[in-house]
Amino acid sequence: MLLRHSQYVALFRDLATRHQLIQHTPAVVRFARVVVSIDPFQKIVDLAEMTENMLGRYYKPGATSQVLVVESCHTQYLDNGGDHKQRRRSGAFYVFQKIANPKDQDQVEVAIDASEQTGEQIMAAVLHALAGQVKVRVDEKSITADTIGPVGDGTWYGTRFDFDFTNPATAALAYNPAAFSS
Repeated sequence: MLLRHSQYVALFRDLATRHQLIQHTPAVVRFARVVVSIDPFQKIVDLAEMTENMLGRYYKPGATSQVLVVESCHTQYLDNGGDHKQRRRSGAFYVFQKIANPKDQDQVEVAIDASEQTGEQIMAAVLHALAGQVKVRVDEKSITADTIGPVGDGTWYGTRFDFDFTNPATAALAYNPAAFSS
Protein backbone atom coordinates (compact mmCIF):
# COMPACT_ATOMS: atom_id res chain seq x y z
CA MET A 1 0.00 0.00 0.00
CA LEU A 2 1.36 3.43 -0.97
CA LEU A 3 -1.40 5.41 0.69
CA ARG A 4 -2.29 7.48 -2.34
CA HIS A 5 -4.62 10.45 -1.86
CA SER A 6 -7.81 8.40 -2.31
CA GLN A 7 -6.64 5.79 0.23
CA TYR A 8 -5.66 8.52 2.69
CA VAL A 9 -9.10 10.16 2.44
CA ALA A 10 -10.88 6.78 2.58
CA LEU A 11 -9.06 5.88 5.81
CA PHE A 12 -10.26 9.07 7.52
CA ARG A 13 -13.78 8.77 6.08
CA ASP A 14 -13.98 5.24 7.50
CA LEU A 15 -12.79 6.42 10.91
CA ALA A 16 -15.33 9.28 10.87
CA THR A 17 -18.05 6.76 10.06
CA ARG A 18 -17.08 4.35 12.81
CA HIS A 19 -16.17 6.80 15.62
CA GLN A 20 -18.95 6.97 18.22
CA LEU A 21 -18.82 10.76 18.63
CA ILE A 22 -18.72 11.57 14.90
CA GLN A 23 -20.98 8.96 13.23
CA HIS A 24 -20.62 10.26 9.67
CA THR A 25 -23.15 9.01 7.13
CA PRO A 26 -24.07 10.29 3.66
CA ALA A 27 -27.41 11.44 5.11
CA VAL A 28 -25.87 13.15 8.15
CA VAL A 29 -22.55 14.50 6.98
CA ARG A 30 -19.86 14.80 9.65
CA PHE A 31 -16.79 14.30 7.45
CA ALA A 32 -15.24 16.54 4.84
CA ARG A 33 -12.01 16.78 2.88
CA VAL A 34 -10.37 20.12 2.20
CA VAL A 35 -7.62 20.72 -0.31
CA VAL A 36 -5.13 23.17 1.16
CA SER A 37 -2.29 24.79 -0.74
CA ILE A 38 1.26 24.55 0.56
CA ASP A 39 1.75 28.26 -0.31
CA PRO A 40 1.39 30.13 3.02
CA PHE A 41 -0.87 32.91 1.67
CA GLN A 42 -3.12 30.56 -0.28
CA LYS A 43 -3.23 28.18 2.70
CA ILE A 44 -4.72 30.96 4.84
CA VAL A 45 -7.36 31.59 2.15
CA ASP A 46 -8.16 27.87 1.85
CA LEU A 47 -8.53 27.44 5.61
CA ALA A 48 -10.67 30.58 5.92
CA GLU A 49 -12.99 29.21 3.24
CA MET A 50 -13.22 25.90 5.10
CA THR A 51 -14.10 27.51 8.41
CA GLU A 52 -16.53 30.05 6.97
CA ASN A 53 -18.32 27.82 4.48
CA MET A 54 -17.74 24.14 5.05
CA LEU A 55 -18.68 23.85 8.71
CA GLY A 56 -22.02 25.60 8.29
CA ARG A 57 -22.83 23.91 5.00
CA TYR A 58 -21.94 20.31 5.88
CA TYR A 59 -22.84 19.94 9.52
CA LYS A 60 -26.35 18.80 10.26
CA PRO A 61 -27.83 18.46 13.76
CA GLY A 62 -27.98 14.93 15.05
CA ALA A 63 -26.89 12.60 17.81
CA THR A 64 -23.37 13.99 18.01
CA SER A 65 -21.75 17.38 17.84
CA GLN A 66 -18.32 16.54 16.40
CA VAL A 67 -17.06 16.56 12.81
CA LEU A 68 -13.83 15.36 11.22
CA VAL A 69 -12.18 17.35 8.44
CA VAL A 70 -9.15 15.84 6.70
CA GLU A 71 -6.70 18.14 4.97
CA SER A 72 -5.01 17.12 1.72
CA CYS A 73 -1.50 15.87 2.26
CA HIS A 74 1.63 17.52 0.87
CA THR A 75 4.47 15.47 -0.56
CA GLN A 76 8.21 16.04 -0.57
CA TYR A 77 10.37 13.64 -2.58
CA LEU A 78 13.65 12.61 -0.96
CA ASP A 79 16.69 10.87 -2.45
CA ASN A 80 19.42 9.17 -0.44
CA GLY A 81 21.87 9.88 -3.28
CA GLY A 82 21.95 6.23 -4.19
CA ASP A 83 19.28 3.74 -5.07
CA HIS A 84 16.43 4.80 -2.80
CA LYS A 85 13.86 7.56 -3.28
CA GLN A 86 11.10 8.25 -0.81
CA ARG A 87 7.92 10.28 -0.43
CA ARG A 88 7.62 12.23 2.82
CA ARG A 89 4.02 13.26 3.17
CA SER A 90 2.56 15.70 5.65
CA GLY A 91 -1.06 15.11 6.60
CA ALA A 92 -3.47 16.91 8.89
CA PHE A 93 -6.96 16.58 10.24
CA TYR A 94 -9.29 18.59 12.44
CA VAL A 95 -11.85 17.49 14.97
CA PHE A 96 -14.37 20.26 15.58
CA GLN A 97 -17.11 20.38 18.16
CA LYS A 98 -20.06 22.75 18.02
CA ILE A 99 -21.09 24.44 21.25
CA ALA A 100 -24.38 26.07 22.15
CA ASN A 101 -23.03 29.22 23.80
CA PRO A 102 -19.58 30.49 22.74
CA LYS A 103 -19.64 33.03 25.60
CA ASP A 104 -19.66 30.19 28.13
CA GLN A 105 -15.94 29.50 28.69
CA ASP A 106 -16.70 26.20 30.40
CA GLN A 107 -18.40 24.96 27.20
CA VAL A 108 -15.40 26.14 25.16
CA GLU A 109 -12.93 24.27 27.38
CA VAL A 110 -15.05 21.09 27.37
CA ALA A 111 -15.28 21.20 23.56
CA ILE A 112 -11.53 21.66 23.18
CA ASP A 113 -10.78 18.79 25.57
CA ALA A 114 -13.32 16.53 23.86
CA SER A 115 -11.98 17.30 20.38
CA GLU A 116 -8.42 16.63 21.54
CA GLN A 117 -9.46 13.28 23.00
CA THR A 118 -11.30 12.29 19.82
CA GLY A 119 -8.34 13.44 17.74
CA GLU A 120 -6.00 11.26 19.80
CA GLN A 121 -8.35 8.33 19.23
CA ILE A 122 -8.38 9.02 15.48
CA MET A 123 -4.56 9.33 15.41
CA ALA A 124 -4.22 6.06 17.35
CA ALA A 125 -6.56 4.36 14.86
CA VAL A 126 -4.43 5.66 11.95
CA LEU A 127 -1.29 4.30 13.62
CA HIS A 128 -3.04 0.98 14.19
CA ALA A 129 -4.32 0.77 10.60
CA LEU A 130 -0.85 1.39 9.19
CA ALA A 131 1.12 -0.63 11.77
CA GLY A 132 1.40 -3.71 9.56
CA GLN A 133 2.38 -1.77 6.45
CA VAL A 134 6.05 -2.12 5.59
CA LYS A 135 5.84 0.55 2.89
CA VAL A 136 4.00 3.22 4.90
CA ARG A 137 5.56 4.50 8.10
CA VAL A 138 4.13 7.24 10.29
CA ASP A 139 6.82 9.31 11.99
CA GLU A 140 5.36 9.39 15.50
CA LYS A 141 7.80 12.14 16.51
CA SER A 142 6.15 14.40 13.91
CA ILE A 143 2.68 14.30 15.49
CA THR A 144 1.58 17.68 16.78
CA ALA A 145 -1.75 19.10 17.93
CA ASP A 146 -3.03 22.66 18.13
CA THR A 147 -6.20 24.16 19.57
CA ILE A 148 -8.47 25.77 16.95
CA GLY A 149 -11.33 28.17 17.43
CA PRO A 150 -13.60 29.90 17.33
CA VAL A 151 -14.27 29.20 13.66
CA GLY A 152 -17.23 29.17 11.32
CA ASP A 153 -20.15 30.94 12.92
CA GLY A 154 -18.17 31.31 16.16
CA THR A 155 -19.58 28.16 17.78
CA TRP A 156 -16.94 25.68 16.58
CA TYR A 157 -13.85 24.78 18.59
CA GLY A 158 -11.47 21.94 18.07
CA THR A 159 -8.04 20.46 17.64
CA ARG A 160 -5.85 20.13 14.56
CA PHE A 161 -3.44 17.21 14.30
CA ASP A 162 -0.43 17.24 11.96
CA PHE A 163 1.72 14.21 11.16
CA ASP A 164 4.25 12.95 8.62
CA PHE A 165 4.49 9.57 6.96
CA THR A 166 6.82 8.07 4.40
CA ASN A 167 6.61 5.52 1.65
CA PRO A 168 8.88 4.40 -1.20
CA ALA A 169 9.08 6.44 -4.42
CA THR A 170 11.94 4.72 -6.25
CA ALA A 171 9.67 2.91 -8.72
CA ALA A 172 7.37 5.93 -9.14
CA LEU A 173 10.29 8.18 -10.09
CA ALA A 174 11.93 5.68 -12.45
CA TYR A 175 11.75 6.74 -16.10
CA ASN A 176 9.17 4.69 -18.01
CA PRO A 177 9.55 5.22 -21.79
CA ALA A 178 6.29 3.34 -22.42
CA ALA A 179 4.38 6.22 -20.79
CA PHE A 180 5.40 8.60 -23.60
CA SER A 181 4.79 8.59 -27.32
CA SER A 182 7.88 8.78 -29.48
